[in-house]
Amino acid sequence: MRENRDLQIAGEIARDIRQAGGRAYFVGGKVRDALMGLDTKDVDIEVYGVPPATLREILARHGEIYEKGASFGVLSLRHTDLDIAMPRTESRTGAKHRDFDVSVDPYLSTYAASRRRDFTVNAMMQDVCTGEILDHWGGRDDLRAGVLRRVDESTFPEDALRVFRAAQFAARFGFSVEPETLALMRRMDVRDVTRERVFEETAKALLKAEKPSVFFSVLRYTGHLDAFFSEVAQTIGVGQNPKYHPEGDVFTHTMLVLDAAAALRTRAQWPLAFLLAALCHDLGKINATELQPDGRITAYRHPQTGVPLARRQMERLTSHTRLIQYVTNMVEMHMRPNMLAMD
Repeated sequence: MRENRDLQIAGEIARDIRQAGGRAYFVGGKVRDALMGLDTKDVDIEVYGVPPATLREILARHGEIYEKGASFGVLSLRHTDLDIAMPRTESRTGAKHRDFDVSVDPYLSTYAASRRRDFTVNAMMQDVCTGEILDHWGGRDDLRAGVLRRVDESTFPEDALRVFRAAQFAARFGFSVEPETLALMRRMDVRDVTRERVFEETAKALLKAEKPSVFFSVLRYTGHLDAFFSEVAQTIGVGQNPKYHPEGDVFTHTMLVLDAAAALRTRAQWPLAFLLAALCHDLGKINATELQPDGRITAYRHPQTGVPLARRQMERLTSHTRLIQYVTNMVEMHMRPNMLAMD
């Protein structure tokens, strides 16, 4: 199994680093997920106490090295899922996600290095050789409590992608976001985050969360739903006939449908497309909803009026032509089963 092989190689590398006077630590999601009893495909390692040339020499003994994240000094070995880096500090130089001045320092303390992490549950480190866990920020307690808490109040807002990561983790793990972190998120400007990064976090929420609706609820609560999900945000407050929709407005209905679709995604041929279609299925009600003279709320032809809205919503997230076509087709056809059942 590749994961076991990667861990074996990681152990061998860590022992060589230890003999050279350094230490190798698992970091990030690898530690978090292990404590939660979850499997993790990607293995991130940070190496302390040896110069870059020594690290490259050690890695070369175990495989072919390639630069995986050249701007951040991340190395990997061919045919593995290992990411190996040295501790670094970062300071923002621009608005875009990769606009950081990165300084690599193999002799940085683990405390200082972990300070750049986003959430305490992602800031824990585990010695690859001994299994010892370093927890400078109380991540273990927050993990037990199911809480997402920022590591550093001054550095957290530097990366606006963290708003979407928080929403994704909240949905995926059933975590709550602690109030001070929520307050920071509300003040952050997410407009310069790339759609590719937002789509990546959205896909994780849709494919891994029991209730993907939490992702969108966190974005709504922090005031960031409209930035990349404008059409979805416009469903808030759009009324429905209480005879058929006692749950309330179109947004509430959409979130219920989304969670129901998540429970069925393993049966879908294309789970991501299936979940995105559920998200977009009733966007047409934004324009089609009317209050009739007899007091009834109707949304005639909403499958048809929803097609351009769904296309616009999808294009805000991706340029994947086949995915967009799947979603718009499903939006247009989603009432057909009901019509057939009524015949």
